[in-house]
Amino acid sequence: MAAVRQFYKGSTILLSGATGFLGQILLEKSLRVLQPRKAYLLIRKKKGLDAQQRLQKMLEGVVFDRVRALPSAPRVEAIEVDMTRPDLGMDAGIRRQLEEEVGIVFQLAASVSFNESLETSLKENVQNNLHLYELVKDMKNLQVAMQVSTMYSNCDQKAISEKVCTDVGFGGYDCIVNLLNGLNEQEKQALTPLILKGLPNTYTFAKKCVELKIQQDFSHLPVGIFRPPGITSTYKEPLVGWINNLYGVGGYVIPMILGLYGAYFIDNATVLMLAPVDYCANALLLSAVDVAKNFDNGETKIPVYNYAANCGPNIGDMYKYLTEGLPLPQRYIYRHFMNTRTTNEFRYRVALQLMRAHASTLDRVRLMMGQRPGIRKAIDRTLQLMDKSRLMTLTTWDIENSNIKRIQMNLDPEEREMFECDLASVNWRQHYADFIPGIKKYVFKMK
Repeated sequence: MAAVRQFYKGSTILLSGATGFLGQILLEKSLRVLQPRKAYLLIRKKKGLDAQQRLQKMLEGVVFDRVRALPSAPRVEAIEVDMTRPDLGMDAGIRRQLEEEVGIVFQLAASVSFNESLETSLKENVQNNLHLYELVKDMKNLQVAMQVSTMYSNCDQKAISEKVCTDVGFGGYDCIVNLLNGLNEQEKQALTPLILKGLPNTYTFAKKCVELKIQQDFSHLPVGIFRPPGITSTYKEPLVGWINNLYGVGGYVIPMILGLYGAYFIDNATVLMLAPVDYCANALLLSAVDVAKNFDNGETKIPVYNYAANCGPNIGDMYKYLTEGLPLPQRYIYRHFMNTRTTNEFRYRVALQLMRAHASTLDRVRLMMGQRPGIRKAIDRTLQLMDKSRLMTLTTWDIENSNIKRIQMNLDPEEREMFECDLASVNWRQHYADFIPGIKKYVFKMK
Protein backbone atom coordinates (compact mmCIF):
# COMPACT_ATOMS: atom_id res chain seq x y z
CA MET A 1 0.00 0.00 0.00
CA ALA A 2 1.28 3.49 -0.88
CA ALA A 3 2.55 5.82 1.85
CA VAL A 4 -0.48 8.05 2.41
CA ARG A 5 -3.01 5.26 2.73
CA GLN A 6 -0.59 3.26 4.86
CA PHE A 7 -0.30 6.19 7.29
CA TYR A 8 -4.05 6.40 7.85
CA LYS A 9 -4.94 2.70 7.72
CA GLY A 10 -6.01 1.47 11.15
CA SER A 11 -5.59 4.90 12.73
CA THR A 12 -7.91 6.67 15.16
CA ILE A 13 -8.85 10.14 13.98
CA LEU A 14 -10.36 13.02 15.94
CA LEU A 15 -12.18 15.73 13.95
CA SER A 16 -13.38 19.02 15.35
CA GLY A 17 -15.62 20.80 12.85
CA ALA A 18 -16.66 17.68 10.93
CA THR A 19 -20.21 18.97 10.43
CA GLY A 20 -18.91 22.01 8.53
CA PHE A 21 -18.34 22.38 4.80
CA LEU A 22 -14.73 21.23 4.53
CA GLY A 23 -15.20 18.90 7.51
CA GLN A 24 -17.86 16.80 5.80
CA ILE A 25 -15.76 16.32 2.67
CA LEU A 26 -12.68 15.48 4.76
CA LEU A 27 -14.65 12.92 6.78
CA GLU A 28 -16.24 11.39 3.68
CA LYS A 29 -12.88 10.94 1.95
CA SER A 30 -11.36 9.48 5.11
CA LEU A 31 -14.14 6.92 5.59
CA ARG A 32 -14.37 5.98 1.91
CA VAL A 33 -10.67 5.71 1.05
CA LEU A 34 -8.34 5.69 4.07
CA GLN A 35 -9.63 2.79 6.20
CA PRO A 36 -9.10 4.31 9.66
CA ARG A 37 -10.01 2.15 12.66
CA LYS A 38 -12.34 4.81 14.05
CA ALA A 39 -13.27 8.47 13.74
CA TYR A 40 -14.29 10.53 16.76
CA LEU A 41 -16.23 13.71 15.95
CA LEU A 42 -16.46 16.58 18.43
CA ILE A 43 -19.97 18.01 17.93
CA ARG A 44 -21.91 20.61 19.91
CA LYS A 45 -25.64 20.84 20.44
CA LYS A 46 -27.33 23.02 17.86
CA LYS A 47 -30.92 23.95 17.01
CA GLY A 48 -32.37 21.48 19.47
CA LEU A 49 -30.31 18.55 18.19
CA ASP A 50 -27.73 16.75 20.31
CA ALA A 51 -24.42 15.47 18.96
CA GLN A 52 -25.70 12.01 18.01
CA GLN A 53 -28.74 13.43 16.21
CA ARG A 54 -26.57 15.88 14.26
CA LEU A 55 -24.19 13.07 13.29
CA GLN A 56 -27.04 10.86 12.13
CA LYS A 57 -28.58 13.65 10.09
CA MET A 58 -25.24 14.46 8.47
CA LEU A 59 -24.46 10.83 7.57
CA GLU A 60 -27.87 10.55 5.89
CA GLY A 61 -26.94 13.38 3.52
CA VAL A 62 -26.08 13.04 -0.15
CA VAL A 63 -22.38 13.62 0.57
CA PHE A 64 -22.17 10.22 2.27
CA ASP A 65 -24.05 8.20 -0.36
CA ARG A 66 -20.86 6.43 -1.46
CA VAL A 67 -19.84 5.69 2.12
CA ARG A 68 -23.22 4.13 2.89
CA ALA A 69 -22.81 1.94 -0.19
CA LEU A 70 -19.61 0.35 1.19
CA PRO A 71 -19.91 -3.24 2.46
CA SER A 72 -18.39 -2.02 5.72
CA ALA A 73 -17.27 1.43 6.85
CA PRO A 74 -15.09 2.59 9.74
CA ARG A 75 -16.82 3.34 13.01
CA VAL A 76 -17.84 6.93 13.64
CA GLU A 77 -18.64 8.20 17.14
CA ALA A 78 -20.04 11.59 18.10
CA ILE A 79 -18.82 13.22 21.30
CA GLU A 80 -20.86 16.14 22.56
CA VAL A 81 -18.69 19.08 23.57
CA ASP A 82 -18.86 22.65 24.74
CA MET A 83 -15.83 24.29 23.17
CA THR A 84 -16.20 27.38 25.37
CA ARG A 85 -15.18 25.35 28.43
CA PRO A 86 -11.50 24.56 29.13
CA ASP A 87 -12.41 20.90 29.67
CA LEU A 88 -14.64 20.96 26.55
CA GLY A 89 -17.55 19.93 28.77
CA MET A 90 -16.35 16.37 28.29
CA ASP A 91 -16.79 13.41 30.61
CA ALA A 92 -13.48 12.49 32.29
CA GLY A 93 -13.73 8.90 31.11
CA ILE A 94 -14.23 9.91 27.49
CA ARG A 95 -11.33 12.33 27.76
CA ARG A 96 -9.02 9.53 28.99
CA GLN A 97 -10.25 7.35 26.14
CA LEU A 98 -9.29 9.99 23.58
CA GLU A 99 -5.92 10.53 25.22
CA GLU A 100 -5.21 6.80 24.91
CA GLU A 101 -6.58 6.13 21.42
CA VAL A 102 -6.30 9.17 19.15
CA GLY A 103 -3.27 9.56 16.91
CA ILE A 104 -4.46 12.05 14.26
CA VAL A 105 -6.30 15.31 14.94
CA PHE A 106 -7.91 17.75 12.52
CA GLN A 107 -9.10 21.05 13.98
CA LEU A 108 -11.47 22.65 11.48
CA ALA A 109 -14.07 24.18 13.81
CA ALA A 110 -14.40 27.94 13.32
CA SER A 111 -16.83 30.78 13.09
CA VAL A 112 -16.37 32.07 9.54
CA SER A 113 -18.54 35.16 9.90
CA PHE A 114 -16.79 38.37 8.83
CA ASN A 115 -19.24 40.53 10.78
CA GLU A 116 -18.65 39.34 14.34
CA SER A 117 -17.20 41.63 16.98
CA LEU A 118 -13.49 41.24 17.66
CA GLU A 119 -14.16 39.85 21.13
CA THR A 120 -16.56 37.19 19.82
CA SER A 121 -14.28 36.17 16.97
CA LEU A 122 -11.31 35.78 19.32
CA LYS A 123 -13.36 33.55 21.61
CA GLU A 124 -14.69 31.40 18.76
CA ASN A 125 -11.52 31.13 16.68
CA VAL A 126 -8.73 31.34 19.26
CA GLN A 127 -9.85 30.54 22.79
CA ASN A 128 -12.02 27.56 21.79
CA ASN A 129 -9.22 26.17 19.61
CA LEU A 130 -6.73 26.42 22.45
CA HIS A 131 -9.08 24.45 24.70
CA LEU A 132 -8.84 21.58 22.21
CA TYR A 133 -5.04 21.69 22.18
CA GLU A 134 -5.01 21.26 25.96
CA LEU A 135 -6.53 17.85 25.22
CA VAL A 136 -4.23 17.20 22.26
CA LYS A 137 -1.04 17.75 24.30
CA ASP A 138 -2.03 14.85 26.59
CA MET A 139 -2.56 12.34 23.77
CA LYS A 140 -0.08 9.52 24.29
CA ASN A 141 0.04 8.31 20.69
CA LEU A 142 -0.23 11.63 18.87
CA GLN A 143 1.22 11.50 15.37
CA VAL A 144 -0.09 14.80 14.02
CA ALA A 145 -2.54 17.63 14.75
CA MET A 146 -3.54 19.89 11.87
CA GLN A 147 -4.88 23.39 12.48
CA VAL A 148 -6.96 24.72 9.59
CA SER A 149 -6.41 28.45 9.26
CA THR A 150 -6.91 30.62 6.17
CA MET A 151 -4.72 32.00 3.43
CA TYR A 152 -6.08 35.43 4.37
CA SER A 153 -4.62 35.41 7.89
CA ASN A 154 -1.79 37.54 6.50
CA CYS A 155 -3.57 39.25 3.62
CA ASP A 156 -2.28 42.63 4.84
CA GLN A 157 1.03 41.59 3.25
CA LYS A 158 1.69 41.50 -0.47
CA ALA A 159 3.75 38.32 -0.22
CA ILE A 160 2.35 35.45 1.87
CA SER A 161 5.10 33.13 3.07
CA GLU A 162 4.93 29.68 4.62
CA LYS A 163 5.57 30.76 8.17
CA VAL A 164 3.66 31.99 11.18
CA CYS A 165 3.71 35.77 11.37
CA THR A 166 4.36 37.40 14.73
CA ASP A 167 3.17 40.96 14.01
CA VAL A 168 -0.07 40.75 16.00
CA GLY A 169 0.56 44.02 17.84
CA PHE A 170 -0.83 45.39 21.12
CA GLY A 171 1.36 42.93 23.02
CA GLY A 172 -0.21 39.87 21.39
CA TYR A 173 -3.40 37.89 21.83
CA ASP A 174 -3.38 37.66 25.64
CA CYS A 175 -2.87 41.39 26.07
CA ILE A 176 -5.62 42.17 23.56
CA VAL A 177 -8.09 39.91 25.40
CA ASN A 178 -7.26 41.57 28.72
CA LEU A 179 -7.60 45.00 27.14
CA LEU A 180 -11.02 44.22 25.63
CA ASN A 181 -12.26 42.84 28.95
CA GLY A 182 -11.82 46.28 30.50
CA LEU A 183 -13.68 48.25 27.84
CA ASN A 184 -17.33 48.99 27.15
CA GLU A 185 -18.90 48.14 23.79
CA GLN A 186 -18.42 51.59 22.31
CA GLU A 187 -14.73 51.61 23.27
CA LYS A 188 -14.25 48.11 21.82
CA GLN A 189 -15.74 49.17 18.49
CA ALA A 190 -13.56 52.26 18.36
CA LEU A 191 -10.39 50.29 19.11
CA THR A 192 -11.05 47.36 16.76
CA PRO A 193 -9.78 49.03 13.53
CA LEU A 194 -6.52 49.94 15.28
CA ILE A 195 -6.01 46.36 16.45
CA LEU A 196 -6.83 44.89 13.03
CA LYS A 197 -4.44 47.28 11.29
CA GLY A 198 -4.43 46.24 7.61
CA LEU A 199 -6.59 43.13 7.97
CA PRO A 200 -10.10 43.44 6.51
CA ASN A 201 -12.17 41.76 9.24
CA THR A 202 -12.09 40.16 12.68
CA TYR A 203 -12.07 36.63 11.25
CA THR A 204 -8.74 37.02 9.47
CA PHE A 205 -7.23 38.70 12.55
CA ALA A 206 -8.39 35.89 14.84
CA LYS A 207 -6.81 33.33 12.50
CA LYS A 208 -3.50 35.22 12.64
CA CYS A 209 -3.72 35.14 16.44
CA VAL A 210 -4.46 31.43 16.73
CA GLU A 211 -1.56 30.55 14.44
CA LEU A 212 0.84 32.45 16.65
CA LYS A 213 -0.57 31.07 19.91
CA ILE A 214 -0.26 27.50 18.67
CA GLN A 215 3.35 28.09 17.66
CA GLN A 216 4.16 29.73 21.00
CA ASP A 217 2.46 27.12 23.20
CA PHE A 218 2.44 23.85 21.26
CA SER A 219 5.46 23.76 18.94
CA HIS A 220 6.76 20.77 20.94
CA LEU A 221 3.93 18.76 19.40
CA PRO A 222 3.68 17.46 15.80
CA VAL A 223 1.42 20.34 14.77
CA GLY A 224 0.99 21.86 11.33
CA ILE A 225 -1.01 24.80 9.97
CA PHE A 226 -2.98 24.38 6.77
CA ARG A 227 -4.07 27.57 5.01
CA PRO A 228 -6.77 27.07 2.38
CA PRO A 229 -7.95 29.95 0.20
CA GLY A 230 -11.62 30.75 -0.34
CA ILE A 231 -13.35 27.38 -0.69
CA THR A 232 -15.80 26.63 -3.49
CA SER A 233 -18.10 23.67 -4.20
CA THR A 234 -16.90 20.16 -4.95
CA TYR A 235 -15.16 19.70 -8.26
CA LYS A 236 -15.30 15.90 -8.52
CA GLU A 237 -15.68 14.10 -5.20
CA PRO A 238 -17.87 12.68 -3.87
CA LEU A 239 -20.22 14.38 -6.35
CA VAL A 240 -20.07 17.44 -8.60
CA GLY A 241 -21.16 20.88 -7.41
CA TRP A 242 -22.06 20.14 -3.77
CA ILE A 243 -22.02 23.09 -1.38
CA ASN A 244 -23.89 23.81 1.86
CA ASN A 245 -23.26 27.49 2.59
CA LEU A 246 -23.35 31.03 1.21
CA TYR A 247 -19.99 32.23 2.47
CA GLY A 248 -17.40 33.63 0.08
CA VAL A 249 -18.33 33.26 -3.58
CA GLY A 250 -21.68 31.79 -2.56
CA GLY A 251 -22.74 35.15 -1.14
CA TYR A 252 -21.72 36.97 -4.30
CA VAL A 253 -24.03 34.94 -6.52
CA ILE A 254 -27.17 35.45 -4.40
CA PRO A 255 -28.37 38.36 -6.61
CA MET A 256 -28.17 36.16 -9.70
CA ILE A 257 -30.10 33.35 -8.04
CA LEU A 258 -32.80 35.71 -6.72
CA GLY A 259 -33.17 37.56 -10.03
CA LEU A 260 -31.75 40.83 -8.70
CA TYR A 261 -29.57 43.52 -10.17
CA GLY A 262 -26.03 43.03 -8.85
CA ALA A 263 -23.53 45.71 -7.75
CA TYR A 264 -19.93 44.56 -7.13
CA PHE A 265 -16.91 46.60 -6.08
CA ILE A 266 -14.31 44.41 -7.77
CA ASP A 267 -11.41 44.58 -10.18
CA ASN A 268 -12.08 42.33 -13.17
CA ALA A 269 -8.35 41.73 -13.61
CA THR A 270 -7.89 40.32 -10.08
CA VAL A 271 -7.32 36.57 -9.72
CA LEU A 272 -9.08 35.34 -6.59
CA MET A 273 -7.48 32.72 -4.35
CA LEU A 274 -10.04 29.92 -4.52
CA ALA A 275 -10.03 26.12 -4.47
CA PRO A 276 -12.67 23.36 -4.71
CA VAL A 277 -13.48 21.85 -1.33
CA ASP A 278 -12.55 18.29 -2.37
CA TYR A 279 -9.11 19.50 -3.50
CA CYS A 280 -8.70 21.27 -0.14
CA ALA A 281 -9.56 18.08 1.74
CA ASN A 282 -7.00 16.11 -0.27
CA ALA A 283 -4.29 18.70 0.32
CA LEU A 284 -5.06 18.72 4.05
CA LEU A 285 -4.79 14.94 4.29
CA LEU A 286 -1.45 15.02 2.47
CA SER A 287 -0.13 17.86 4.65
CA ALA A 288 -0.90 15.89 7.81
CA VAL A 289 1.22 12.99 6.62
CA ASP A 290 4.06 15.39 5.83
CA VAL A 291 3.95 16.93 9.33
CA ALA A 292 4.10 13.52 11.00
CA LYS A 293 6.91 12.34 8.76
CA ASN A 294 9.15 15.38 9.31
CA PHE A 295 8.39 16.30 12.93
CA ASP A 296 11.35 17.55 14.97
CA ASN A 297 10.50 18.21 18.63
CA GLY A 298 13.47 20.55 18.94
CA GLU A 299 12.05 22.93 16.32
CA THR A 300 10.26 26.03 17.64
CA LYS A 301 8.62 26.96 14.33
CA ILE A 302 5.76 24.83 13.13
CA PRO A 303 5.29 23.96 9.45
CA VAL A 304 2.82 25.97 7.38
CA TYR A 305 1.13 24.79 4.19
CA ASN A 306 -0.15 27.55 1.92
CA TYR A 307 -2.66 25.88 -0.33
CA ALA A 308 -3.25 28.41 -3.08
CA ALA A 309 -2.05 29.32 -6.54
CA ASN A 310 -2.78 32.14 -8.96
CA CYS A 311 -3.77 29.76 -11.75
CA GLY A 312 -7.51 30.41 -11.89
CA PRO A 313 -9.35 32.85 -14.14
CA ASN A 314 -9.56 36.55 -13.36
CA ILE A 315 -12.80 37.90 -11.90
CA GLY A 316 -14.07 39.07 -15.29
CA ASP A 317 -13.82 35.59 -16.78
CA MET A 318 -14.99 34.00 -13.54
CA TYR A 319 -18.22 36.03 -13.65
CA LYS A 320 -18.80 34.92 -17.24
CA TYR A 321 -18.27 31.27 -16.28
CA LEU A 322 -20.62 31.59 -13.28
CA THR A 323 -23.40 32.92 -15.50
CA GLU A 324 -23.07 29.81 -17.68
CA GLY A 325 -24.77 28.04 -14.79
CA LEU A 326 -27.91 30.14 -15.36
CA PRO A 327 -30.66 29.06 -17.76
CA LEU A 328 -31.29 30.88 -21.01
CA PRO A 329 -32.06 33.73 -21.49
CA GLN A 330 -31.19 34.67 -17.90
CA ARG A 331 -27.46 34.14 -18.42
CA TYR A 332 -27.27 36.72 -21.22
CA ILE A 333 -29.45 39.21 -19.38
CA TYR A 334 -27.20 38.99 -16.32
CA ARG A 335 -23.98 39.01 -18.25
CA HIS A 336 -24.81 42.18 -20.19
CA PHE A 337 -27.56 44.13 -18.43
CA MET A 338 -28.06 43.12 -14.81
CA ASN A 339 -24.75 43.85 -13.12
CA THR A 340 -22.21 46.57 -12.44
CA ARG A 341 -18.62 45.54 -11.68
CA THR A 342 -16.40 48.49 -10.96
CA THR A 343 -13.65 49.99 -8.81
CA ASN A 344 -15.14 53.48 -9.18
CA GLU A 345 -16.64 54.33 -5.80
CA PHE A 346 -19.27 56.74 -7.16
CA ARG A 347 -20.44 54.32 -9.84
CA TYR A 348 -20.60 51.52 -7.28
CA ARG A 349 -22.70 53.60 -4.86
CA VAL A 350 -25.20 54.44 -7.59
CA ALA A 351 -25.45 50.77 -8.61
CA LEU A 352 -25.81 49.85 -4.94
CA GLN A 353 -28.92 52.00 -4.59
CA LEU A 354 -30.39 50.38 -7.68
CA MET A 355 -29.69 46.93 -6.21
CA ARG A 356 -31.36 47.82 -2.89
CA ALA A 357 -34.35 49.43 -4.61
CA HIS A 358 -34.82 46.34 -6.76
CA ALA A 359 -34.72 44.11 -3.65
CA SER A 360 -37.25 46.28 -1.80
CA THR A 361 -39.59 46.26 -4.81
CA LEU A 362 -39.50 42.48 -5.04
CA ASP A 363 -40.28 42.25 -1.32
CA ARG A 364 -43.36 44.41 -1.81
CA VAL A 365 -44.48 42.22 -4.70
CA ARG A 366 -44.05 39.13 -2.51
CA LEU A 367 -46.16 40.71 0.22
CA MET A 368 -48.95 41.47 -2.24
CA MET A 369 -48.85 37.84 -3.37
CA GLY A 370 -49.13 36.61 0.22
CA GLN A 371 -45.51 35.44 0.38
CA ARG A 372 -42.91 36.20 3.04
CA PRO A 373 -40.50 39.05 2.24
CA GLY A 374 -36.81 38.77 2.97
CA ILE A 375 -34.98 39.56 -0.26
CA ARG A 376 -33.81 42.98 0.96
CA LYS A 377 -32.59 41.41 4.21
CA ALA A 378 -30.63 38.75 2.29
CA ILE A 379 -29.09 41.40 0.05
CA ASP A 380 -28.07 43.54 3.04
CA ARG A 381 -26.23 40.53 4.49
CA THR A 382 -24.56 39.97 1.13
CA LEU A 383 -23.44 43.60 1.00
CA GLN A 384 -21.93 43.30 4.48
CA LEU A 385 -19.95 40.29 3.28
CA MET A 386 -18.78 42.19 0.21
CA ASP A 387 -17.67 45.16 2.29
CA LYS A 388 -15.69 42.99 4.72
CA SER A 389 -14.00 41.09 1.87
CA ARG A 390 -13.28 44.02 -0.44
CA LEU A 391 -9.51 43.61 -0.08
CA MET A 392 -9.79 40.07 -1.50
CA THR A 393 -11.50 41.29 -4.67
CA LEU A 394 -8.91 43.96 -5.40
CA THR A 395 -5.61 42.25 -4.62
CA THR A 396 -3.46 39.56 -6.18
CA TRP A 397 -0.86 38.15 -3.77
CA ASP A 398 2.54 36.54 -4.24
CA ILE A 399 2.10 33.16 -2.55
CA GLU A 400 4.80 30.80 -1.36
CA ASN A 401 3.50 27.25 -1.72
CA SER A 402 6.68 25.16 -1.88
CA ASN A 403 5.51 22.70 0.81
CA ILE A 404 2.41 21.69 -1.15
CA LYS A 405 4.41 21.46 -4.39
CA ARG A 406 7.01 19.25 -2.69
CA ILE A 407 4.32 16.91 -1.37
CA GLN A 408 2.72 16.61 -4.81
CA MET A 409 6.04 15.87 -6.47
CA ASN A 410 6.84 13.06 -4.00
CA LEU A 411 3.55 11.21 -4.47
CA ASP A 412 3.47 8.04 -6.51
CA PRO A 413 1.24 8.28 -9.62
CA GLU A 414 -1.63 6.30 -8.10
CA GLU A 415 -1.87 8.47 -4.98
CA ARG A 416 -1.35 11.66 -6.99
CA GLU A 417 -4.56 10.79 -8.79
CA MET A 418 -6.34 9.55 -5.67
CA PHE A 419 -5.51 12.73 -3.70
CA GLU A 420 -5.69 15.21 -6.58
CA CYS A 421 -4.99 18.75 -5.39
CA ASP A 422 -3.07 20.42 -8.22
CA LEU A 423 -5.13 23.56 -8.82
CA ALA A 424 -3.65 23.88 -12.31
CA SER A 425 -5.56 20.71 -13.25
CA VAL A 426 -8.99 22.25 -12.53
CA ASN A 427 -11.22 23.06 -15.49
CA TRP A 428 -12.30 26.37 -13.96
CA ARG A 429 -14.85 27.14 -16.64
CA GLN A 430 -16.74 23.92 -15.96
CA HIS A 431 -16.28 24.24 -12.20
CA TYR A 432 -17.86 27.69 -12.04
CA ALA A 433 -20.61 26.68 -14.47
CA ASP A 434 -21.55 23.98 -11.93
CA PHE A 435 -21.46 26.43 -9.01
CA ILE A 436 -24.85 28.19 -9.23
CA PRO A 437 -26.76 24.98 -10.03
CA GLY A 438 -25.10 23.45 -6.96
CA ILE A 439 -26.22 26.31 -4.70
CA LYS A 440 -29.75 26.14 -6.09
CA LYS A 441 -29.92 22.40 -5.49
CA TYR A 442 -28.11 21.93 -2.19
CA VAL A 443 -28.53 25.28 -0.39
CA PHE A 444 -31.84 26.68 -1.68
CA LYS A 445 -33.34 23.20 -2.32
CA MET A 446 -34.63 24.39 -5.70
CA LYS A 447 -35.53 21.80 -8.31
